[in-house]
Amino acid sequence: MRNKHSMSDYVNMGTAIGLCAAGGILLGAIFSNLILGLIIGVAIGVVLGAVLQLNIKKKR
Repeated sequence: MRNKHSMSDYVNMGTAIGLCAAGGILLGAIFSNLILGLIIGVAIGVVLGAVLQLNIKKKR
């Protein structure tokens, strides 16, 4: 039988912030506003990372 793994098993808060920041930089480059894209990406990464960390704590 396969164990079901959630995203929170593989991604920690730092990874979520880094990946979302990179995505924000890419979107900022597309829309010609790197700083705004970086800020939005990091904000999304922080929220996503916090939610993932809460899921990890609930499982334990």
